[in-house]
Amino acid sequence: MPEIDERLLRYFAIREVERSESVARTLAGMTERERRLVREAAVMGYVQGVKAVPGGHRETFPPDADVLYQVVDACLHFDDLYPVMRSVTTPVGMAE
Repeated sequence: MPEIDERLLRYFAIREVERSESVARTLAGMTERERRLVREAAVMGYVQGVKAVPGGHRETFPPDADVLYQVVDACLHFDDLYPVMRSVTTPVGMAE
């Protein structure tokens, strides 16, 4: 198996931190009610999506926080399709 260049590994680590910070800023830009609504919709969408796949029935699912992170992160990457999610992102340095 070929080795992955150290620079590429550092790049991936930096991007992961940047993505986590973007998700945190987006969630910080929402009211508590908005965060709860997004979490509930994200988790239910995830569960329904898994159930819709043939053989996708599961007894357990990832924690709600993990699903919420994945969904917000995905929305931020497709901001032309989900502009409202991008619009609530707080500026850098403003998230707690």
